[in-house]
Amino acid sequence: MPLLYVPPPREVPPPREWPKIPTPPPKELIWYGPDGSTIELTSGPYSSVTGRSGFGVVEPDPVVERTMSGAAWMRDVRATPRVMSVPLVIQASSREEYLAAYRRLQRALRHHRPGGGIAPGVLRVVLPDGSWREIPAYYQGGFDMTEDVVDDLLWYRAEFPNLEFYAPDPAFLGRAEAYTWRIVATARPFYPIYPVTLSPGELGGSATVTNPGDVDAYPIWELTGPGTPTVTNTDTGQSWRFTRELAPGQVVTVDTRPPDVAPDTGLTAVDGDGEDWWPNFDGLPDLWTLPPGTTTLEVTMTGATEDSLIRLRFRPRYLAGW
Repeated sequence: MPLLYVPPPREVPPPREWPKIPTPPPKELIWYGPDGSTIELTSGPYSSVTGRSGFGVVEPDPVVERTMSGAAWMRDVRATPRVMSVPLVIQASSREEYLAAYRRLQRALRHHRPGGGIAPGVLRVVLPDGSWREIPAYYQGGFDMTEDVVDDLLWYRAEFPNLEFYAPDPAFLGRAEAYTWRIVATARPFYPIYPVTLSPGELGGSATVTNPGDVDAYPIWELTGPGTPTVTNTDTGQSWRFTRELAPGQVVTVDTRPPDVAPDTGLTAVDGDGEDWWPNFDGLPDLWTLPPGTTTLEVTMTGATEDSLIRLRFRPRYLAGW
């Protein structure tokens, strides 16, 4: 009878584990509807899938003039409105949850105000580090599904590959920047020295304002009396002032944003009671913008007291969503 050799069992080494490349968390998209609702387009029943576009630098619109030589004379380069594509899937565990999510987004895409007129929503992009940029936008189309037999049977999932938002101003906005000027105490207690200079901290009448954005930002000034303010951009020499004195406690807001960027308040100067202060400017005001980088400002107020106050705020504007 032959003998059979049975080798002892060998220990099989475990499979080799290759190092895994960490996957960063995805960007978040949030839609703030004109009705006041907040819808996270990347969580819950909503999923923003691959294929987003329109969040980068928009194509420029060159303004040219043809010359006698046959060449083109470049007059200007203008930004064009932005169209953002956000492919979306709505999926829930029941028909009721699906319909509730679907109808909620429907209502959040209405732009007509109850009293008349229209208002944009805001589309915000949140990066993994928590920083964000946002842009006012309008629903343009793509929230109309194409149904088939399976949709009627399931009723808990729908795809919207062509959901689009239209932004008339292509610039994304960052967190608001703010600067405050207060009166500098004088060492001469018997009489004031005019003009009295306002300053943040120890800057002594001038301040360096930093715009972290990619394009010019539009300042919004809030002036609190008493006093007659003068605001000067010392880098360019541009300046504007009022010829009428602000009363104690009176607040005048000067909004330098163009009307197409801020339709309700753009290029206005009004006080807290709604009075138009534009006629009180000293001539045609030179309401300058803040370019990217640093700008040196000087603010003075004749007839100011310790109650006088000047605030500057602006939103940095960016060429892309991140």
